[in-house]
Amino acid sequence: MNFVYNKNIITTQDELLVSVADLRDLVQAFTIGNDAQKIQELKMILESIVRKNRLLPGAVDVIGSN
Repeated sequence: MNFVYNKNIITTQDELLVSVADLRDLVQAFTIGNDAQKIQELKMILESIVRKNRLLPGAVDVIGSN
């Protein structure tokens, strides 16, 4: 599993506001045994964080490793 970000939208120096609830959800998502379901849950959480920070869709994502 890889965390990726669109360098045209966001950089590693940008600050994001992440709620405690989002952090809790991220941690809990990593306990999901099924990798496909885990990735889907992480994508949903990251989309929420992107939306809350008013970034363009696709700013951050997670992809499964092969």
